[in-house]
Amino acid sequence: MERFDVIVIGTGVAGQTAASELAEAGRSVAVTDSREYGGTCALRGCEPKKVLFTAAEVVERSQSQMGNGVAGALRLDWPSLVALKRSFTEPVPGRIEAWLAESGVRVLHGAARFVATDVVEVGGARYAADRFIIATGAVPRPLGIPGEEHVLDSERFMDVERLGRSVIFIGGGYVSFEFAHIAAATGATVTILHRGSRVLEGFDEDLADMLRDGYRNAGIDVVTGAAVEEVRAEDGVLTVRCEHGLQVTGEMVVHGAGRVPALSDLGLEAAGITHGRRGIEVDSRMRSAGNERVYAVGDAAAAGAPLTPVAIAQARVAVADVLEPGSEEFASPVTPSVVFSDPVMASVGMTVEQAAEQGIEVEAKLTDTSGWASSRRIGQRVSGAKTLVERGSGRIVGAHLLGHGAGDVINVFATAIACGLTASELKRTIWAYPTGASEIPYLL
Repeated sequence: MERFDVIVIGTGVAGQTAASELAEAGRSVAVTDSREYGGTCALRGCEPKKVLFTAAEVVERSQSQMGNGVAGALRLDWPSLVALKRSFTEPVPGRIEAWLAESGVRVLHGAARFVATDVVEVGGARYAADRFIIATGAVPRPLGIPGEEHVLDSERFMDVERLGRSVIFIGGGYVSFEFAHIAAATGATVTILHRGSRVLEGFDEDLADMLRDGYRNAGIDVVTGAAVEEVRAEDGVLTVRCEHGLQVTGEMVVHGAGRVPALSDLGLEAAGITHGRRGIEVDSRMRSAGNERVYAVGDAAAAGAPLTPVAIAQARVAVADVLEPGSEEFASPVTPSVVFSDPVMASVGMTVEQAAEQGIEVEAKLTDTSGWASSRRIGQRVSGAKTLVERGSGRIVGAHLLGHGAGDVINVFATAIACGLTASELKRTIWAYPTGASEIPYLL
């Protein structure tokens, strides 16, 4: 049985970070993956999604400017767009595997399963290690409904050769809101079915409502209070049946109802690893509860936001602890989050509800910027912002943006919160004009 200092399970950004940095530090490292190397972000999430989003944005901007100095209709050519997306994703696995091998990492292939506290089985062979780092990411949450086999997950949606003329999304979270407007840009009729009364839970409610209404006005049917109970297929038509008798038909149904940690096949019980619905329980050093020789990072860990930059930060904490135990701890950093909807929604820091839960008194300023020049000149029909400033200190503690440049401007607010800046300090800053950031003083 081969033995390594560390075995890394998963080759997404967190797994790549851990394996390469430990090998560079002189440790003997092996890495394995149940799928091709690269993980969700590079192959099935962030990067390919942004390729689709960018093309859709061109179409959406041209459509919104028709009659305002722009003539001639554009359309989204789905087959050529998918081909472009593949040109980004297809080279990734080979490139990452070669890089890791050149870095001195032993590259393995196959699903890893613990058979003891310090042994995993991969492809019928057993490997032992002093330490393990689990970075297996997340997968779509099982819907648990009849006809689930007819529902495409987000990965398959991004890879279909032909998009249906009518597309139904299950769930009112970021996945559905990101892909719904892309589908609509192809000319498809689009419906979002959400079981709750509030879409995009976790984001600011007022801005989420503005975005929901904007989708409805753009022709995307957003239905709340519509818990899906069954999907039926008959003669090429899919019927989605919801509670209270609601039925919606379409050519394609897409899963947008959340993701869960990919842990079910790891044999965690054999290693004594404690885990729950949110992932593997970890301490501040990213060590798993029940087996301190095993670390969990990224979506596999029940700690921090399920975002790529957080996963990388957690991986580096685990690496530091392997090299020098107790040298670093993970503390949830100020982390901006972006929904690549139309328009983009971005958030950082606290919501009003979170501030109240923590006993922090804030001044919350909601601004509808739909009529501002920055929105009018690109034909954007809905935009807005909400900022939270702590009473007394004047510190900025939260910012929530909805608009064309929200994904970039939110980083300014993230820096301000991380550095403890006050609203007055940010207002005194001189910004390049006219840019998205130059509007910041008017939002505070």
